[in-house]
Amino acid sequence: MQQRLSRDRVADWWRQWKHPREFRVAPERLDADQREQVASHLTSLDAALADLAAARTAAREAAAAPDPAAEFDTGRLAEAATGVWKAQRKLDQQDAVPQKTSRQISKSVRTAREALQDGIELKIKDHDGEDYDPGLPLKVLSFEDDPSLTREVVLETFKPTIHFRGDRIQMGEVVVGRPPRH
Repeated sequence: MQQRLSRDRVADWWRQWKHPREFRVAPERLDADQREQVASHLTSLDAALADLAAARTAAREAAAAPDPAAEFDTGRLAEAATGVWKAQRKLDQQDAVPQKTSRQISKSVRTAREALQDGIELKIKDHDGEDYDPGLPLKVLSFEDDPSLTREVVLETFKPTIHFRGDRIQMGEVVVGRPPRH
């Protein structure tokens, strides 16, 4: 074995010396134990990289998995919530003492609205009477001059702002009152 090792070294030396210096490869500086350690570390590194690649693939697949919120048609959900909101407003605006039927309808609408808000994380926001700021995510249908006002205020909400699980699915539509310009 020793003679074979020596012959291999001579053959390696000769292969290197027959080429110009800039093309020669330096002799190996690691002994057999050191080479085994390096190979072991490289194997561990390969395993760690494979685990990382598997984790990234799993994360990509999880991100590509259908979102539970995607099973809802948010447009139809916003339409239903707006309908409940409008019905509640009409019932609240009745000027006579509510009769038994009106009270029952009002209670049913209120219960439906609470179920929407609590059961599926739906938030319905009415803007009547709020101060208006141009930076708010509202669609202003019109501005009306009102001499009794000292600042811009939402006079009427035509559609409420609706959020579903934290994301806005419907922008509110309002009429804004403002003091007259001089």
